[in-house]
Order: sequence, then C-alpha cells, then structure tokens
Amino acid sequence: MDENNHENASKVADKLVSNFPEDWRGYYSRSLVYLEDKKPEHVISILEPVSDTFNKIYSIQYLLGLSHNQLKQFDDARRYFSRALTIRPDSPNVLHSMAILYDEVKEWEKSDEIYLRLINTDSTDAQAFNNYAYSLVERNHELKRALTLAKKAITLEPENASYLDTIGWIYFKLDNHGKAREYIESSIKINGENAIVLEHLGDVLMKFQKTEDALDFYKRALSLDKDNTRLINKVSPE
Repeated sequence: MDENNHENASKVADKLVSNFPEDWRGYYSRSLVYLEDKKPEHVISILEPVSDTFNKIYSIQYLLGLSHNQLKQFDDARRYFSRALTIRPDSPNVLHSMAILYDEVKEWEKSDEIYLRLINTDSTDAQAFNNYAYSLVERNHELKRALTLAKKAITLEPENASYLDTIGWIYFKLDNHGKAREYIESSIKINGENAIVLEHLGDVLMKFQKTEDALDFYKRALSLDKDNTRLINKVSPE
C-alpha cells in the first residue's frame, strides 16, 4: 500500500469507527492498517474494548490473537485464537497460528496434533508440512520423519526459500553437509535477508573448515538481528 492509499485507508477506517461504532468492519479496517504498520499494540487497544461486543466476529478475535502473539503475550493470544476457532472450527489460519504458538511455548504434543490435523485435512498444505518438519528438527526429534515432511513441502513449493532452508537444516542435522549446503545456498539465492538462514549457512561452512566464509555469513546475520547473543558469540568467539 503506497503512502497516499495508506493515509486514505486510515481516514476511512477512522470515520467508520466514529460514525458507525456498532459496525465491526470499521474496527477491522483500522486494525489492518495498524498491522501493516507493525503496531500490534494499537490493534489491541482498538479491538480489545469491543471484543465481547463482537464476540461472534471471527476476524476481530483472530486479529486480537495475532497481535497478542506478535507481542509474545501467549496466554492472551491463545484465548482469542480459541474464540476464533469456536466461530470457525476448521480455519487453517487459526490452526496454523495456534500450532506456531504451541511450538513457541514448547507444548509440542499440541502443536504436533494440529500439524497432523492440517496435513490430513489438506495434502497440499505446504506450510503445514514445512512447519511441522522445522519444529521436529529444532528439537532434534524424529529427523527422518522431518525429512519426509520437508521433501513433501518442497515438492509442493520448490522455490520457497524458507522450505529450502528447512530441508537443508535437516540434512545438516543428519550430517549430510553437502546436501545441507546445496539447499541452504539455494534458499539464500532466493532471499538473502533472513538472519536464521544466513546463520545456518555459516554453521554448514564451518563443517567444511571455511571459517572466513562462515564468519562473513554470521556477520551478515548479525546485521539483521543485532541483539542475538548466539550470533555475537559466533562472530567474536572468546
């Protein structure tokens, strides 16, 4: 959205809220602008006071869940996602969001259950295959199963940078450093601005004794994630 359209959208939404406070669409429209501005706290400030009034409106509950989740307010996020799921029990958006939340708080039994539900419901849900695979590899659990899931994801979306990194990272954990390098380098060719992927390639290159090249990737990653203590230690080991 360009600046003029953005400003117009804000004004229209503000008018809707002011003139028709009983209509949920004004609050929803304003919240979308705040989300685009990366201001989840503003979404909460406008939607939370009317969340009970519009307790049957899926979009209101879902946006509140998303906003609390972005702020890592996981209990509140879970509450609003649950409300949204009550309204639309099979919503892929809510199910994906809840799986990611449970993964974040290490309630893996719940996240695994949701990923399996998504996969069994839709065998073309590449995001579910990928996220489930990445969840498994990050906890170093069932790596062969993770590889099978990741292969399915890149079969569905072979040019997805995140999915290429996932399968590369699984190969790294399986000590197949050649394949790990191949996939992670392919990921970076598509999107070279992801700190996690850059760090992954640094770790792979260290296995090839390419210390200087690895440090370059760690530094690139650190420039994108300046407060990451793990990266700081990798760039400046004691």
